[in-house]
Amino acid sequence: MIKYIMSRRVNERGLIGIGLCIIVFVLGYFVLNHVSTLEDPPLGNTIYILIGSALTFLSILGVILILKYMYDNKKRKERKERKRRKHKVFYLKDSNRSRSKNRQQAEQ
Repeated sequence: MIKYIMSRRVNERGLIGIGLCIIVFVLGYFVLNHVSTLEDPPLGNTIYILIGSALTFLSILGVILILKYMYDNKKRKERKERKRRKHKVFYLKDSNRSRSKNRQQAEQ
């Protein structure tokens, strides 16, 4: 499964990651607001409050980091393209040769 995800493009991987973060956020919200408010949960209310808070925080942090990575990757590609264009090999036209021929003809 990981090989399948890593073989995708950066934008597709970002969308998959954001989708997973949304699922984790919903799970954390459920744990925080529903399970922790039960009268007598199995491990106690405090554990579920901590788990729910941690899941929601981690999912929000994950979305922020994924968006930052995607933005930095886009900027990196633009920088690389600009650098490639600067060093692009091009050939001069034969305009210098034609000018010298025109001068020679004018002198004669």
